[in-house]
Formats: sequence, structure tokens, C-alpha cells
Amino acid sequence: MSRLAQPVPAGPHATTRPGRRTGAWSTLVRAVTVMLLLNFDQFPRAFGRAFLLTAAALAVLIVFNEMLRPESRARVVVFWVVVVFGVLALPGVLRRPETDYGQLKLILLVTVTLLATVAVAVIRSQRDIEAFALAVVLCGVVLAVAALASGARDGRAAGFGSNPIWLARAIGLAVVAAIWLYFCRRLSMPRASALVVLLALGLFATGSRGPLVAAVVALFALVLSGFRRKVRRGRREWVGVGLMGALVVVVLALPSLLPPRMYALVVDPSEELAETARAEMRERTMSIIAEHPGGVGYGNWTSHSWMVEHDYPHNLWLELLAEAGWLVGGAFILLCLVTAVRLWGAARSDAVAGFVLAMVAFNAVAVSTSGDVNASRGLFVSLALGLLVLLLRGRRPADTTPTGTGPPRHTGPAAHPRGHRGYARR
Repeated sequence: MSRLAQPVPAGPHATTRPGRRTGAWSTLVRAVTVMLLLNFDQFPRAFGRAFLLTAAALAVLIVFNEMLRPESRARVVVFWVVVVFGVLALPGVLRRPETDYGQLKLILLVTVTLLATVAVAVIRSQRDIEAFALAVVLCGVVLAVAALASGARDGRAAGFGSNPIWLARAIGLAVVAAIWLYFCRRLSMPRASALVVLLALGLFATGSRGPLVAAVVALFALVLSGFRRKVRRGRREWVGVGLMGALVVVVLALPSLLPPRMYALVVDPSEELAETARAEMRERTMSIIAEHPGGVGYGNWTSHSWMVEHDYPHNLWLELLAEAGWLVGGAFILLCLVTAVRLWGAARSDAVAGFVLAMVAFNAVAVSTSGDVNASRGLFVSLALGLLVLLLRGRRPADTTPTGTGPPRHTGPAAHPRGHRGYARR
């Protein structure tokens, strides 16, 4: 049995594992369903379309089944996801988009993006979340190999023909998931190291700097949340800090080893932050926000910014404030902040909350540098996953023993009495 599949002994303070235990195949299907809805567009169009349709069908069936279970929290997750997306879609309903891009943006928001977020309701327990993290890592490995094998045009690899930025996001999140699985003792040091090196090479090959910065921020959040937990915590986190510190030293000492775009960011970050098209986008968008408190409507940013070569400001927070208005954009920003704060508090005793917090941090930084609202599926999924984790925690007393930091595990029959199977009874 692999380390990931081994049941974890339950103690008087078991971590987030409420809900009926799922079988191996059920866990696999749930994890892959969410992962495919998150990353389907990183694959060749024919495969991506098949992945989307298959995952959508599975998500609808499983979510309906979960909503019928009395002890399930799927109904709460679906309710709040629908409420949030209803608020986000309201400006487009009250003011019909005037451009084809605006109409497409609104349609995708209430279909594919909404479905990917609702699919989080298929997750039942920590075991499903661990399987999801493993699925993200395996998907990232495939995409990293494709990026390295495809070669680079203008210093940027596109993998299976995807946008290098979206490709880098998928690979960067896989780096975070792999390190979290190592912290939780689901991956050994040699395996985790090999995976992270391969993923990092693929990430560098994309030449995308925003996802790289997002990965670094997420790893710091992951490590800090690990240090907050009690009972002999920190050994693996210290290893992570050491490796990250060594990487930073190498990059600063030998920046010429980096791809050209990464090299420019390290050597002169001020130029990259202040003297690019994105800096001009920020300035013009801030003017739009100040002049239009109610928003200019979805898809209308271009006509008000006079930057006809771009459809959106490459910053989700500014995009929502400018197009959806202060109220809708501000409410969404507040939701993200509240979720992050609650996860930070929960991470003191729950490793899963730390992982989801790292996901939120990764996607919050990533959407600040590129993409429109529908390129932000990762952020919506991580917020829904954060809600689910907090709901699952609410079904049991407070914890004091974190995942992966208790006594050494025993996998023999004596460690898992009949009827126990490694999970706490309710």
C-alpha cells in the first residue's frame, strides 16, 4: 500500500476527517473530477473538451448525490457558491454587456467557472483532499514534461499549446501540493525532491513570472502555517525553509542561470513592475474605478481605458472594481480576506487548512498579474475548498494534534482495530 493510501490512526484529537469514509475508487473519481475542471484547458483541445464534458457530468451526478445525504455539507457549499456567483453576475444582468467579449465573459462565468467551483462539493473528507493534491501533482508533472519537450518560443514554452501563463499556474500549484504532501508525510524526501525539481524546471520553461512569484508566496504561507501547529512540529518545515533559502541564494548569486524573462525580473524588478504595459493598465483602471463607482459593465474596460490591444486589466481585483463596481468588487475582496484569515486560524491545528490557505495565497497573487475573471477558476475553487474545510472542522471539537506530526505510524493489524480503519468514530 502506498504511503498516500495508508489510513491515519485516529486519536482523541483527530484532524479534519468528518463524513463517511469513501472507497479508493470513489476518492479517486472525486479528486480527478475537481482537478480536470480546474486544468482541462491545459491539454490539447480534443482531450481538453473530453475532459471537461466527462468531469462536468461526473460533478453534476456526484454533487446531486451528496446533496441527498443528510450528514453532507455539500448543500451549504453549493448554496454559498451560487450566492457568490449570483452577486458577481448581477452587474451583467442589470447592465447587459455591450461587446461580444463581455457577453462571452458573463456566459463563461455562470457556466464553466461556476461548475468548477460547485464541483468542490464532491469532496467529503481530508482523504479526498489529499487525493486531489496528488492529482494536481501528477497533472503538473505531465504538463511540466510537455513544457520541457515542446521547446520555447521567445523564451516561453507552451506545453500542449496552452497559454504559458495558465500552464505555469497549473505547474506552480503542483509544486505547492507536492511540498504539502511531503510535509504531511505522504511523500518521502527523495520522491518529493524529484517531483519538485521536475516541476520547477517546467515552471521556469514557461517564462511566466507571475505564477513563479505566486508559488514562492504560497510556499511561505504553507511553511508558516506548519510552524504554527503544535506537538513536535517543524522538522519537515525547517527542511523546506532550508531548501527555499538555498534556492534564493543560488538565484541571487547566479541569476544568469535563469531564463531571460526570469533574469530580467531578478536583476531589475523595478523596471518590470513600473515600466511595463501592466503598470499603465493599473493607472488607467484606477481612474476608471474612481470615476465609475457602479462599474462600467462586463467587457467594457477597453472602451474606457482606450487600450484597444487588451480586453481586461490583467488584475482580477481591479477588473471587478472597474467593471462590476465598488460594491460587488469590494464584497468579493472582503470574502477572500475573511476566508484567508479563518484558514490561518484553523491552520494552527489542521494541516489541510494550511494547504488550502497556500492555495488561496497562490491564486490571489496569480490573478493579480494576468487573466480575467474566468481565468481565475483556481481562486474560486480554493475559496470553495476553504469553506468546505471550515465546515468540516465545525463538526468536531477543536484539534490539538496536527497531521503528520504525531507519533510514528504503525501499519500492522494492531494499529487499526476492526471497525476503526484509522478514522475517528462519530
